[in-house]
Amino acid sequence: MSTWFKEKFLERAKEVDYLDFIVYSINEVEVAYRNNSFEENIAKNTVYAIRAFNKGAWSIRSTYNPKAVSKYIDLVVSDAKKLSAKMKPMEWHGLKRPVVGRFRIGKDEVHSTDKIREIAEVLGDRLKDRGCSESEVIITRSRVLKEYVSNEGANAIEDKSTVEIAMFGVAYGYRKGIAGEIIGFSGSLNDISEKVLLSIADKVSERTKSVAYAKHMHPLRRGLKWNVVFDHTTSGAIFHELTHLLEADTIRMKPKIPLRITTTDLTIIDDPTIPWGYGSYAFDDEGVYGRRKTLIENGELVSLMHTRLTSKMWNVEPTGNARGIFHKPKALMSNIVVKPSDWSLQELIEETREGIYVEGLVKADISSEGVLTLVPEAGWIIEKGELREPVVVNYIKLQVPKHLNFIEGLGKELKQRPSVEKGHKVSEFAPPIKIRSVVVG
Repeated sequence: MSTWFKEKFLERAKEVDYLDFIVYSINEVEVAYRNNSFEENIAKNTVYAIRAFNKGAWSIRSTYNPKAVSKYIDLVVSDAKKLSAKMKPMEWHGLKRPVVGRFRIGKDEVHSTDKIREIAEVLGDRLKDRGCSESEVIITRSRVLKEYVSNEGANAIEDKSTVEIAMFGVAYGYRKGIAGEIIGFSGSLNDISEKVLLSIADKVSERTKSVAYAKHMHPLRRGLKWNVVFDHTTSGAIFHELTHLLEADTIRMKPKIPLRITTTDLTIIDDPTIPWGYGSYAFDDEGVYGRRKTLIENGELVSLMHTRLTSKMWNVEPTGNARGIFHKPKALMSNIVVKPSDWSLQELIEETREGIYVEGLVKADISSEGVLTLVPEAGWIIEKGELREPVVVNYIKLQVPKHLNFIEGLGKELKQRPSVEKGHKVSEFAPPIKIRSVVVG
């Protein structure tokens, strides 16, 4: 930051509660292998964001043009002052320790696009060798540099590298079967072995064929309540939607914490410090250090996820969950970790006399009344502890948090499910689970 720019920045910052300047640079390589055809795309961009906060009002502007930054400082300060004049003044939580330093998340071992193409081709061909008629593999390597300074004395750089590998297969049987798996983590392609990737491709191909030959559920059994065993992907979606209810800026009524929300010994942690976590970060988008915190402990709600604004309103310390550079920061998860138990997936199935097993995820959403609707990729009828036949499952409905009381078993193996929420990378480390009295249609 040049001397004249620093002087102007600090001078204008005196007019508002907070002012920051963020340089956000992304370098991304994407290689797609679709049915013997390659696509390769490289994107490099640098965006300059200037943000002002005053009495509860945010003003945010961004530009690709570094010459416009000085003008935008004037504009965001003026906007924040005008906006705050129209509302009841609100304070946010001050920081005793502004973030300072350089932070590295994930190794950045640069691979040539030829190497990435080779991996994509091997996986795509493996899907076809295992019975898929069509295959698609997309590998994305990203490196994001976030340089952050503020009038509070923050001066930090976060350098994060991530890898996403998406595999999809298509098979034809009674119908067109489609299934897939997405792997995402902080690090490089060297952090995952070809053997592991091939085993995931084999699993995708088997699920694809199961979807293609799945039979429709008998009409008299559709819409009934079942004992359901969820794989890590579908259980991760359940805990993802549950965690949205723990965002302090979306809660309508302030609960008295600690608050028992389930009779089961469920523990859920939000942890942005996991070295390989897809949703990991060193500091949030309000300059608060990321830290591990327990949200639910043995069935009791013990903490919410906060921004600096909500932490001031609730008189608690900031949790480091504010996400949003190009929009108003909001409370959002990082990596959700569900404490596992001692059941294997096979044991969860064997202990189910009659039920449904679901795997893979098409979509999940939760209503304002807390009704969670899941659409799995594949389902199987369980009879006498065995998977009998694949079945079409159009939807699964359960009530959150009510159905947390109906959890009958938590698995012992955690797997990471990556996703993107409002443009931010997040993930869940979840085990398979068994829940009773779930509506299956």
